[in-house]
Amino acid sequence: MPDNEATLLFNLNKSSTLTSRDVLKHLTFHLCTSRRQTLLLEKALWTLFNAYKRKVGSVLFRQYLVTQAVWRRIIIMQRITLLVGLVLTLSLHRTVHAADPAFRDVTPDVRIDTSSGKIKKFGSPAVADLDRDGLPDLLFCHHDTTFTELYFNSPGGTFTKAPWGIHHDSHGLVPFPISPWHKSMRFILSVGGNNGETPNHPLMFQVDTSRVVSEVSVQAGIDKAGGRGRSAAFLDLSMGAHPYWPDVIFTNAHALQGPSQYAYENTGQQRFTLRTLNGGFENTRNGLITVTDLETDGVMEVVSFPILQIWKVTAPFHMIDISNQVLPPGMNRGAVAAVAEIDYDNDGDFDIYLARAWLGTWMTPGIYEDILLENRNGKYYDVSASAKIPRGTVSHGVTTADFDNDGYMDIHVTQYTGSDLFLMNNGDGTFRTVRDVIVHDDSTRGDNAVAVDYDMDGKVDLIMSEGDKDEISLGGTFHVLKNSMSDSSVGNFIHIRVGHPWDRSCTPLNARIFVKSGTLAVTRRVGSPGTSVSTSYLETVHVGLGDRTMVDVIYVRYTNGYVVERRNVSHGQTVVLGLL
Repeated sequence: MPDNEATLLFNLNKSSTLTSRDVLKHLTFHLCTSRRQTLLLEKALWTLFNAYKRKVGSVLFRQYLVTQAVWRRIIIMQRITLLVGLVLTLSLHRTVHAADPAFRDVTPDVRIDTSSGKIKKFGSPAVADLDRDGLPDLLFCHHDTTFTELYFNSPGGTFTKAPWGIHHDSHGLVPFPISPWHKSMRFILSVGGNNGETPNHPLMFQVDTSRVVSEVSVQAGIDKAGGRGRSAAFLDLSMGAHPYWPDVIFTNAHALQGPSQYAYENTGQQRFTLRTLNGGFENTRNGLITVTDLETDGVMEVVSFPILQIWKVTAPFHMIDISNQVLPPGMNRGAVAAVAEIDYDNDGDFDIYLARAWLGTWMTPGIYEDILLENRNGKYYDVSASAKIPRGTVSHGVTTADFDNDGYMDIHVTQYTGSDLFLMNNGDGTFRTVRDVIVHDDSTRGDNAVAVDYDMDGKVDLIMSEGDKDEISLGGTFHVLKNSMSDSSVGNFIHIRVGHPWDRSCTPLNARIFVKSGTLAVTRRVGSPGTSVSTSYLETVHVGLGDRTMVDVIYVRYTNGYVVERRNVSHGQTVVLGLL
């Protein structure tokens, strides 16, 4: 069978008369690194297939592959590979020795201007490659105290402040791709509405490759509704009608009258049309939002908070609350300040970490513990205790990354006061808590952080926000914190920059990335490494490899099902898949 046959199967653009056993042999060959592992995986998959065939009738496995369930079979293979790999790793691989994270504040060195002094912050920053040069740029929000800021990244790891800024009651910053035919990027700035007395529409800005920033709010048509703006999320709300044009939900604090939340359909020509939301989401009081792929099918579910709710799109612009069906019974869902999607156990589906704290006088005072929810076949289970998530926290932000490049995702949790927490993944379903790497001075407060390799050196850094959202006396500044772990204490890495699919049938937004290197199999997604008020868009995804030096295969599965792949890639480089 040709090496690209698996891709042709996934793309659904080739007919095949291959037998089920042929397909299984081919897939196991490319997902395993030894004859013994191949036989174990093939046997397990054949058992799964026979059980499936008995249940649904005699059909070719090829026909089964062309359903949406194909990616679930890859996840099953990934989980079996993980189990076999755990045994092989103990005997065949030198592991990267556990080392504490280390970061150095390089804010003045990289030319971030902090001359405004210590001022308010509100769930910022947002990070995205706005000028499309392959380097992540920075968007800063200072709540209502001064102008928003944009810093363009340059080779060598220094930043240039753009001649742009909005002085408003500024809240969520959300960047997004326009379409597969446009190289420019856009971003949203949600603004407040004077406690509901004077609702404001969100603002939209476009950034071209020459770093020119233009407001396009009216031109894009998003001036037709307003509110007490908080944030936004881009996803397919049209049920596949136009996957190349992402739709948008705008979230707001509770309206004084009428629905609080509203959405726009992206109808082409870089314009949006106001749509009525139905199903219940339009009336939720939750003003913050992110997305996740709960069911591993490429269709995004919506996560709203601070009172945690999970929403499913069941018809165009119709969203139902599935929280009772997918969240643990009796779970305290309140006090969620930030959410991060993470495949912490490398089993191929996305779990979520909830950073929680007492957030204001509208809540009952008390200690609200962080929660790690493991995704098991589309339902969440609280594994905080077994995963050794620390107790007694006051968490305002969360971001995820493989800080030590060992192949397992770690977690940075911003604390409102005192020391932030690093939860270093042990690779066995538990975390090791490290304190005192980042400590907030008594005169300020922790706000949020975004994990990103800003200088593309293979070690993930932090862009950190300090400052209270209401008290200017507890204000702060933004910081660029460079990962200063020694080369000997971190593993190898690869960067995967995801472009548009070859047929331009959608954007990279929310695409799923599967990487296999020897016994290591990991899953990542194009999106944000964590969401508070602002959301990032990282089209270049960092993957730690441990001591492995070769990546066997990289699959990118876009939200419309299109798949691209690369094979046999050396570590320590940026690999581009798709069209930039």
